[in-house]
Amino acid sequence: MINRPAFLQLDPVQEGDAGEYRCRVDFRKARTVNTVITLKVIVPPGEPIITDEEDRHVKGLIGPYNEGESLRLTCEAVGGKPRPAVTWWREYALVDDSYSFIPGDNLVRNQIEITELKRHDLLAVFTCQASNNNITVPASSAVTLDLNLKPMEINVVPYQQPLSANQETEITCTTTGSRPAAVITWWKSNKQMKSMRVNVTQKGDKTTSIITFTPTKEDNSKYFSCRTHNPLIPGSALEEGWKLEVYYTPEVSLQLGSKFKKGDIQEGNDVYLECNIQANPWVSEVSWYFEGHELRTNTSAGIVISNQSLVLQKVQRVNRGRYYCMATNSEGHGRSNEVFLRIRYAPECKIGQKKVYGVGRQETLLVSCNLDADPEEINFRWRFNSSGKSLDITNVKVEGTKSLATYVPNSDDDYGSLICWGTNSVGRQREPCIFTIIQAGPPEALYNCSMVNHTEDSLQVECSEGYNGGLTQIFTMEVYDTTDHRLQGNISSVQPTFYIQDLPSGAVLRLVLYASNKKGRSPPNFLTASTLQKPEKLTAGMQGIIIIRPVLGLLIGIVVALVIIAVVVIISMKIKKRRKEKASARANGSTDKCQTPLKKDTDDMADSEEKGPDIIPAKIISRVHCLDDVKESSSPPTSTAAICHWSSSSREVVFENTLPTQACSTFRKPEDVTYAELALPKDLQSSATVTVRRKEPPTEYAKLDLQRHMPSHIVVGERDDDEEAACTSCETPLMNNKRESAV
Repeated sequence: MINRPAFLQLDPVQEGDAGEYRCRVDFRKARTVNTVITLKVIVPPGEPIITDEEDRHVKGLIGPYNEGESLRLTCEAVGGKPRPAVTWWREYALVDDSYSFIPGDNLVRNQIEITELKRHDLLAVFTCQASNNNITVPASSAVTLDLNLKPMEINVVPYQQPLSANQETEITCTTTGSRPAAVITWWKSNKQMKSMRVNVTQKGDKTTSIITFTPTKEDNSKYFSCRTHNPLIPGSALEEGWKLEVYYTPEVSLQLGSKFKKGDIQEGNDVYLECNIQANPWVSEVSWYFEGHELRTNTSAGIVISNQSLVLQKVQRVNRGRYYCMATNSEGHGRSNEVFLRIRYAPECKIGQKKVYGVGRQETLLVSCNLDADPEEINFRWRFNSSGKSLDITNVKVEGTKSLATYVPNSDDDYGSLICWGTNSVGRQREPCIFTIIQAGPPEALYNCSMVNHTEDSLQVECSEGYNGGLTQIFTMEVYDTTDHRLQGNISSVQPTFYIQDLPSGAVLRLVLYASNKKGRSPPNFLTASTLQKPEKLTAGMQGIIIIRPVLGLLIGIVVALVIIAVVVIISMKIKKRRKEKASARANGSTDKCQTPLKKDTDDMADSEEKGPDIIPAKIISRVHCLDDVKESSSPPTSTAAICHWSSSSREVVFENTLPTQACSTFRKPEDVTYAELALPKDLQSSATVTVRRKEPPTEYAKLDLQRHMPSHIVVGERDDDEEAACTSCETPLMNNKRESAV
């Protein structure tokens, strides 16, 4: 038995293999079985073909096409059984499924048309599919669109802001959205600005252009713009612009009123000036100036300022000069040209002329007469007047506006006044020029001479001048040394002020001052002056120089005097205090001359007896030996010496002092205990004793002779000579234990 079934294999299947197939099975013992199978063969279509408007086969990246243009693509699929369906897809979205069959060519066609390409169509993928079954993958062809994009926006900074004339400025223009990069151009009054400095940068689809230029006054109100376009897309330009507003300083011009001529203005006329201004922004102030000084409205002086006009009413000679106007805005000041206002006037005497002339008899004098006039063509006339005569002067020479008259006086009547006046086309001089002719002589003496400054080697002197005698005078100062009368210097000046230097220091000088002219010298004026001393040098141990001025010396003297007074006051106070202490001691010793004034109260002494270590307790003293080693001596009592011994159980202390012979021979009553306080100050202060009444047996202390060989470490108070006899039996208290040890 055969298990393998019978089969028919067609490899590969061809279109002609379609039809009916019969399988017949013959059996040995059964009748034959026939099976009919109909084979249908599906023929997939071929790969679609995409063509553009110009019937060019396209595939993959196509273009670039310009944004805004239309696009038509045709897809054709040939063959296929059954007839295929041809569709257009954008990415995964069906765009067009309308197709047509062309019988003669056995093809199916589908045409898609985009009326206007948009920005979102950039790199869009369009796929054409041909499919006639659900078994196989559809045949397809795809294209990707490449587009040129227009600039999308434009921005200019700064925008519509005023610019300053003749100042360099930068303006930035930025555009985005163009593909490829946009081209930026700058325009002014519909003319491209090609000669300006432009900086262009590109980043992605953003293009930036910066123009640097200097606007002028003429650029004001001109249209200024930035244009951007994609050169591959006609009509893709974008523009942003505005009318420039250029600020500039005022431009000012000044002119006379239209009805005036510069040469026809005379005194008494009314004149006005016009100030023409061009400015942006408009001016905030207009000011007028005459000879550099600002003018203000002054109706009393005939000056009226109205906006851009200056009116001068009834002009006079003082109004003659240069005028200009000035306008101000936010950009600065603008100054006009100067207009010289010429005012014609009759002759007048010039100021500052010499009015008095001195001349001697039979001497020739030349007198000058200067006039001021416009026009300057002047006819001069001279005349002499005095109390004795009057005559015209004909010996005259004219030099422009100056006339020189030659005059010779012969007698006293020839001294008087020379009168000069002139006439021009405007008129005759109103006030003549008068010159006084006097008889010349030596000048008067100087007066009020004083020294205003002096140093170590210089002097400065000022004087007042007297009458010059009718002639020009010169002032002289002579400087003499008072010791040897030698001339130290000579100086002349046209003013009575003198300054001379290089003089010796510390010198006393005699000054002789006088004036002189052609006729002689004035009487001299004498003045004594001196130069300062040079400062003294310091000692060898110090460097530099100390200059002691009078004021400094006075201050030092005052300080020294105050110190001396303070010392005297302190000493006198101490002396008075010491005298009061002695007087108190005498008053206390009137009842018992053997007691010395106390230095402490009895209560203090009582406390010191109980607590103070400076007091020797009475109980430790067992005996006192007073040895008078000069008892038998024949020397005076004041020179005797006593040796006093204090004995106790442990030690014996010996004191030697100079005292009267009787110092150790007298003892007080048994009930008296006498303490002595020994002090060791520098000035030998007085010792003090205290007597305390006790019921116990008295303790006796040695009596010291204070006049014999006083040790330097024991000091006893002062005493007066009249107390020497009264204190022969004075008791001096002992020092404390510590002081005993020291002794």
